[in-house]
Amino acid sequence: MRAVIPARRTALPVAANTLRENTGPAQRFLAPLLRLVETSDSLIAGSVGAFSLGGTGFHIPRLIFMGPRGGGDTVRLGIFAGLHGDDHTGPEAIGAFLQELESKPDIATGYHIYAYPICNPSGFASGKRHNAAGQDLTAHFWNGSDQPEAYYLEREMGVHHFHGVISLDSGDNSSPSFFFSGGQNSTLRVSLASSSMPVSQSFPADSKSQNSNAAGFLARTAELRPAPFEINIEIPRRDPRETQITTAVNALRSILDSYRCVLAIQQNL
Repeated sequence: MRAVIPARRTALPVAANTLRENTGPAQRFLAPLLRLVETSDSLIAGSVGAFSLGGTGFHIPRLIFMGPRGGGDTVRLGIFAGLHGDDHTGPEAIGAFLQELESKPDIATGYHIYAYPICNPSGFASGKRHNAAGQDLTAHFWNGSDQPEAYYLEREMGVHHFHGVISLDSGDNSSPSFFFSGGQNSTLRVSLASSSMPVSQSFPADSKSQNSNAAGFLARTAELRPAPFEINIEIPRRDPRETQITTAVNALRSILDSYRCVLAIQQNL
């Protein structure tokens, strides 16, 4: 079921200059990326939607990096972070990854990367885990939620038909981990398992277990057909911040390389 359209939803801005209206932590985070957009031929930015809470307006930013054309169809990947407002590792990792793609675009050959670094803008602004309505957004996807963040992000997944959905989070685990959903992509799972970050757990695409929900999956619904593969990257929060960011960027790069190999195998190349 699609989320109910929020009563306090405002206009649907799309231009990058809309994001400059942000203040506080969001403005400081987005400023270098928006400067990069101004001179980039591959990176564009905008807002997927706006809403107000307590008289304060918020935007959910989206940045799209269009990699060089590959030999086949363009692969669309959605990367989501900042669902918990007190977790800045994921947003910073997305920012670092986009900076790397801008300087080394061949990394993204054959890909369009849709990045959503601040999925919980009100929580990001306050530094709190939950949004301004006191809700943990990871529990609000595909269940008729009235939370505007869930509505806008569900719409993005439904409209763009991502081949893969990736989410970044910090956890109490002792080592970085991949949590994988989408049993039909067993080759991808094996490829990732051979990387520097082994797959800790794998769940079928239609799994509804408590553990799979706890892994932070966002696209587990019958409404997305064909179902994308989905990976939750969990980074140990006990590591130094720079180590967390580097680990997450390396993991994102591994996913792009691994899925490119899967496509090559499928095409018998």
